[in-house]
Amino acid sequence: MLAAALCLPLGHGGANAFETESVHQTHCVACHARITGGDGTVLYRPQDGLVGNLAELGRRVDHCRRGAELDWTEAQVQTMRDYLDARHYGFSRTE
Repeated sequence: MLAAALCLPLGHGGANAFETESVHQTHCVACHARITGGDGTVLYRPQDGLVGNLAELGRRVDHCRRGAELDWTEAQVQTMRDYLDARHYGFSRTE
C-alpha cells in the first residue's frame, strides 16, 4: 500500500502533480515546522491527543488540507492518510 501511496499524484494534475512524499514535505512538514518553530514531524507523536485511530487520522489530514487550501480529492486525502499511517502511526497494523 505504501508503494502505491508514494506514486499517486496529489494536488493539481500535469506538470504540477506531486508524489505523496514530496507533497508531504512541501506542504505538511513545512507548515508543521512553522507551527512548532522547528521539527514539524513532532506533531505526529501519539501524545498530541489529536489522532487515536485511522479514521481520526483521515479527518486530521482533511482538516489540514482545508486549512492549507489544497485542492485534493477524497482519494488523495486517503492516500496521504495511508502514507502517514505507514510512516508515523501504524494504526492499520493494529486495527
